[in-house]
Amino acid sequence: MFLLNWIFLLLGYSLLKVDGVSEKISQKRLLLNDPSALLSRIEDVERKMLAMDTQMTQLKSQLDNGLLSHHKSGAVFTRWGRKTCPVVNGTTIQYSDLPGAPNQYHFGRIYGSEYEFSYKNVVRNDDVPCAVCYDIYATTSVMIPGKIVCPSYWTKQFDGFLSSGSHYTDQFGGEYLCLDRNPEYATEGARQQDYNVRVFYPVEAVCGSLPCPPYENGKYVSCVVCTK
Repeated sequence: MFLLNWIFLLLGYSLLKVDGVSEKISQKRLLLNDPSALLSRIEDVERKMLAMDTQMTQLKSQLDNGLLSHHKSGAVFTRWGRKTCPVVNGTTIQYSDLPGAPNQYHFGRIYGSEYEFSYKNVVRNDDVPCAVCYDIYATTSVMIPGKIVCPSYWTKQFDGFLSSGSHYTDQFGGEYLCLDRNPEYATEGARQQDYNVRVFYPVEAVCGSLPCPPYENGKYVSCVVCTK
């Protein structure tokens, strides 16, 4: 008798569930057949799409403003030994050598620069050109001596070897500049004229305080210019 009561109870519960599901299905059918309910659903979808469109517009504006402020910063570097800037996305030339129409002042003197060595396309006493370059996608630049590759997430602009303004006279060479590995001379008319002004010597490794290896005595020290 107890078992029969449980069976009847389970059957009753099952019938109630079926009735509940049937009622929900009937409600959905009623909604599909009700034009006002359909219109309400459509209006709700339109409101959500409008809100998403507004949000997308705001995000695009924020992205554009961020890129604009990023572009306004940029990074400047000098490519010594060349008249043009590297062919790198976002890098443009600002100046090549000294300006052709300078603003004159009446103080101090300025001289040109000369190579004090022969290498590839240049010979001793050729004038040294340079290009001032601007990378719109970067915020900083760095010259790394002893390397020809940039760290991760940095953009390589050019590589070459170190140069300085003195040789053999001191244990230091004054200002160290990265000279492009394929140097050019400034103009044909200024070739091999020795004025001994601002000179460029290649920087060579000297073993002792400088560890050898990894450096090699008498070898040019490499360098690379990177932006980020």
